[in-house]
Amino acid sequence: MIDIVSLVYLMVCTPLICAVLLLIFKLIFKNIPDYINFASSTFLSLCSLSSSVLLFEYVITYQGYTLESNYPICVIQNIPLYFGIYADNLTSLFALLVGGFFLVANIFSYKYLRQNRQGFARFYIYLNLLQFFSFCFFLSSNLMQSVVFMMATSLACYLFANFYFQKPHAQNSSKKLFMADLTGDFILISASVAFLFFSTLVPDTINIPTLGFNNINSLGLYSFASLNPFMFAFICILFVIGAIIKSSQFPFVSKISLCSDAPNPAFSVILSPVVLAQGVFLLYRLYPLLNLADGIFEIVKIIGITSALIACAIAFKENSLKQICSWMAVSQVGIVMCALGFKMYETSVFYLICSGLAAALICYSLDCVSYCSGSQENIRFLGGLREKSPFLAFTYIIGALSLCGVLFSGFYPKTEFINNLVFEKSLVYSLLLLVILFMSAFYLFRVYFRVFEGGYRGSYEIQKTSRLMKFAILLLSVPVVFFGLIFNKYSGAFLSFSTIKKAMTPDFFINIFAFIACIAGYYLAYNIYFAKRISSLRFRPLRKIAAEHFWCDYFIDFLFEKLPLFVAKICLFFEKYVIGILYTLAKLKIKIISFVKEKLETNNINSEFFTLALWMFLVALVFVILYFKTGVIN
Repeated sequence: MIDIVSLVYLMVCTPLICAVLLLIFKLIFKNIPDYINFASSTFLSLCSLSSSVLLFEYVITYQGYTLESNYPICVIQNIPLYFGIYADNLTSLFALLVGGFFLVANIFSYKYLRQNRQGFARFYIYLNLLQFFSFCFFLSSNLMQSVVFMMATSLACYLFANFYFQKPHAQNSSKKLFMADLTGDFILISASVAFLFFSTLVPDTINIPTLGFNNINSLGLYSFASLNPFMFAFICILFVIGAIIKSSQFPFVSKISLCSDAPNPAFSVILSPVVLAQGVFLLYRLYPLLNLADGIFEIVKIIGITSALIACAIAFKENSLKQICSWMAVSQVGIVMCALGFKMYETSVFYLICSGLAAALICYSLDCVSYCSGSQENIRFLGGLREKSPFLAFTYIIGALSLCGVLFSGFYPKTEFINNLVFEKSLVYSLLLLVILFMSAFYLFRVYFRVFEGGYRGSYEIQKTSRLMKFAILLLSVPVVFFGLIFNKYSGAFLSFSTIKKAMTPDFFINIFAFIACIAGYYLAYNIYFAKRISSLRFRPLRKIAAEHFWCDYFIDFLFEKLPLFVAKICLFFEKYVIGILYTLAKLKIKIISFVKEKLETNNINSEFFTLALWMFLVALVFVILYFKTGVIN
């Protein structure tokens, strides 16, 4: 009988084995049938999901038990580095999510790729590699391994963003995405190396030098005791900055939209919690360390709520299905980070999973819309699909209601978060969250009325939805409906770590306010895009009132005409020069890595290397902030 440790390693390595087999098939057999790639990948993905279910059941059954296994890789200056797995309640839950999301992606992708007829085998190779990297990240036993596989995930996202490499726009976007991800990875590596160096200065840490997550609390205390408060806070800020870059949060909110040239099924996986929220998951793992630094979580909550507001505001006027899905995912991750900033650990995890499931259901439903309408992405040329495909309209409504927090799984974490905010007497954040609920409901139902109601405005004849696609969406809709209720009832079994108590008796009136905010967003979208009682959301009445009564027509002209032109010129200037500097910085990074490798081979490396790494990070940070502040989207 196979033991649980061997089962976990088999679960992690199954996607890698599948990718290698598909690559061998592609090299040996030139004209291998498409269904062979699909069947092989789907079957092995199902095996990984079954193993993740067994792991989750094992960890939940033995409450408080953590599964850990490490294999030594190398030793640097008497510091051993390991590859290992670390499974507790949190990691086993995310491993289950990884298995489920990638099984849905495998099933959904077959008909989509059959329609496009480009890179069938290549797609499944990339997908299995991304699944392998995700498993290794979530089940990592130490911080260095997590950062390494986060970098590998960046590579997989780059491959998907450049999947249609014959398109110049895809090439440019994928390069910018890869550069942004590498910047975040470099910041995390710099922070990890600095933390490793300073945590091993104390002799008592000689037995725990690998930044293992089972000892992260002890390592944090040793580092906190041996460092001055400024340096310790600086390292924690590095972790937060790297996490917000990876999770596409403010001021890097536009990063994730660079993946829009990826195939639709892969794009939906990138927007899911298994990829987009990896930065937030890293903050979960580093929670005991970050909790020692003053003011870190204040930064996290401000960044989170700001990102959510900006993403919702941008989604208001977007017409591209992929761009709307991008901003939707960014806004939900922003709310998750805000909850974490309030140290609502359990609520944050609960919200992340429920919103991620609902967002994935919406993304796959809209992917089906694009498939049925001949790859039409603009909602202005869609409409009337409720009659032609009622199944997609039904699943979209389920996802939208859940994401807004009106019904289904999304209702429970949303009300829990609002009640906890009121319990903490944070009135400003409570009001901002209600505004976000209103905005989310508006743009989600705006999409519904433009896509599924009215008359069809496109020129392509609508196709029937594939049964495989329907089956994949149906699989995803089940946890969207039921997961929130199960988690809310058994959260003590799912997560044994919670830093804030729930509000014992949820306030009925607070829940009513949240419900009214969602209904108001729906009602406004209904009146504008379905009943046509309000013609548009243009600012002409506001502009007229401002000019006639407040004599500020010149300011309005500047705000809406001259200012965007001025900002565009600045963006073009930095776009031209900053990219060249970043490429130069990348070359310099390669030279430094070669230098460090040479020093490691001669066993001649000391603290000067770590000082140099920190200075390099500062330079890279300045450039990346300038780059993203001036825009990354063409």
